[in-house]
Amino acid sequence: MSKVLLSTQAHSGLVSLSARERQYTSKLLAQLKEKPELGLKLWARERLYLCQTAMDTKIVYRLTGNQIHVLTIKAARDYMPPSRARISGIVLAAGKACCGDTLPVSRVTETFLAGGVDDLIVVLGHQAERVKKDLQNSDVKIIVNPDYEQGLSKSLKCGLRLVSGDTAAVVLTLGNLPFIKPEIIDRLIRIYRKEKAPIVAPTFSHRRGHPVIFDAFLMPELLRARGNVGGRDVLQHHSRELIQVEVDDAGILTDRKTIG
Repeated sequence: MSKVLLSTQAHSGLVSLSARERQYTSKLLAQLKEKPELGLKLWARERLYLCQTAMDTKIVYRLTGNQIHVLTIKAARDYMPPSRARISGIVLAAGKACCGDTLPVSRVTETFLAGGVDDLIVVLGHQAERVKKDLQNSDVKIIVNPDYEQGLSKSLKCGLRLVSGDTAAVVLTLGNLPFIKPEIIDRLIRIYRKEKAPIVAPTFSHRRGHPVIFDAFLMPELLRARGNVGGRDVLQHHSRELIQVEVDDAGILTDRKTIG
């Protein structure tokens, strides 16, 4: 386990944070003890790393042997305010269950655009050309996953590759859930922007459904997903930080039997 040392500037930065920012920052510093190379290595700077919390607090540190020298800790107050942060939607619609009829996919895209996402990415696979024609008049970005039969994680990675660099969070859903209401998506986005939680997910009758909002800080973890799980493992790993929003909309559930 590595030892974390704070510079005077880093200590001052930590003290200046809000109570919630300090909570997230302290948790990330504890994670660095176990995984000192968790951060993003800064270009052309040997052993210098940048890490950020779910509330966008920036931590810059240097590795020296088994010691982590934290140089600066800076809050996100100088960056884009949460109320204006870009939100990207990703619809995973590559599987056969989504494309037996293209109507569900087009309905999902209409719902997301009406729900307030800033840009929308649709991942196709099975019968991609057919579905493309159905979406040709929609304001969406389309990417085709040739390996869609290898599981949701392949489609998730395809979608994440198109996410803009200034995106604050991604909203993930499946392409075969056409009954989600736009107001549900709008509500989840508003809660994310207010609370700045790492993950926001809806529930119906205490059952978790779609879509799920992941803060952009978690994108590296989402990119490491394997198999047919999508973002499930990341959600479970951060379950204590998850905000669940109970909604009156059975359309968020994958089990169609619950929909009247």
